[in-house]
Amino acid sequence: MNFKKMFGIALACFGVAFAQGTSQSMSEQELQKQEEQAAASEDLTAPVPFVAPEIPKDSKKSSFNRILHGKSYNRNSNMAAANNTDLLLSYPNLFANRKFFYIEPTNKLGILSLGSFFTAFDISRATHALDDDSQKEVGRLTLGYAAPGFGFYFRAGLGSSWFENDAVERDTTYGGDDWAAAIAKSFLGMNVAASADWVTHKQKIHEEPSAKGSSETKDRFDSLTLNLSLTNAPTAKNFTWVLGARFISFNSETKEDDEVVKDDDGLDSFWGIDPYIRGGLAVLENENARVLFGAAAIFSYRHYDEPKDAFSLVSIIQPSMLGEVFVGESKNFMFYGEVGYDWVAFRYYNEKEPNDLSVLGYNMNTVNASIGFRYQYKDFLAAEFGIGEKLFTGIGNFFTEDGTFVDFSAMIRF
Repeated sequence: MNFKKMFGIALACFGVAFAQGTSQSMSEQELQKQEEQAAASEDLTAPVPFVAPEIPKDSKKSSFNRILHGKSYNRNSNMAAANNTDLLLSYPNLFANRKFFYIEPTNKLGILSLGSFFTAFDISRATHALDDDSQKEVGRLTLGYAAPGFGFYFRAGLGSSWFENDAVERDTTYGGDDWAAAIAKSFLGMNVAASADWVTHKQKIHEEPSAKGSSETKDRFDSLTLNLSLTNAPTAKNFTWVLGARFISFNSETKEDDEVVKDDDGLDSFWGIDPYIRGGLAVLENENARVLFGAAAIFSYRHYDEPKDAFSLVSIIQPSMLGEVFVGESKNFMFYGEVGYDWVAFRYYNEKEPNDLSVLGYNMNTVNASIGFRYQYKDFLAAEFGIGEKLFTGIGNFFTEDGTFVDFSAMIRF
């Protein structure tokens, strides 16, 4: 009997303790729920600050594409590769918020970017110059401005002389004389760029005699090039492309008293249009290495002026491959190499005057290959060296053919 009483009392005490514990637990849960509701209501009413997303430095894309290279990198214009200085000059809005000093002695190029204003010094090379070396090159000055999403520049490289005596007045423009401008704008996650370039290809002479009855002679060897392009590079994830077209008008003529006379330099005046598309994507990639495949398709139309009555059609395919690898844990060393292939898939030439002829063909022409390396000291100093040449142009022609190049550049970042 006593045992039953004791068991009943213990059971009653346990029930009271359980009820109190449950009541206390429920009170804590309700309090926590009220606090969460209050916090949620504060989040809904308080202003939310903007926090820029962090891209880890060891991520695949940032490790490679956050680097700015010189001309020795991506010579085949693979659109998935990192930016180089040529691309910045093609899309001047990419200069925005970049502060650096770049120098390339081998190509006689220097660039200074202050984050908004930028300038460049380089050389304009005449395509068809005279034998006199002083007429082959003219120094150019580029001045530009860039803001996020917008940029432009103007460029000029001028060389002229005036001579006069009792018999003749002569104005001479040196080969390489150049005027150019470019503008780029970003919209809807893409970049669009337009440029114009007028250049003298070799020495031009305007000779006007002082004596009456003598003939007036004018040489004209210049071209005007207009280019328009659109790319998805700013927001591309894997496949990057650019779509564009180039218009060119090339003039090569000699006039005597406003009459065109035959020129023996072998250059024909023409106008033409070249639509093109380029693309690139990563086919193999990890944190320390990647391989990019690129391709370009170019279609060219040329219409030759009088005295010729002729036109030409050319289709060119240019596949390319680029590989790059980081060496060492700090990723201060990078090696890169690339190879490109030129395939003239279709070529047609038709001439009515002075010869009635037509030519149809194709040609798997040349391969160009290059290799280079980059060393970066901390985050502010980098140097690059590259070497390459066009293959299948001869045996043992390294350092002797026009297709061979050696590039060295250095960059200081701020």
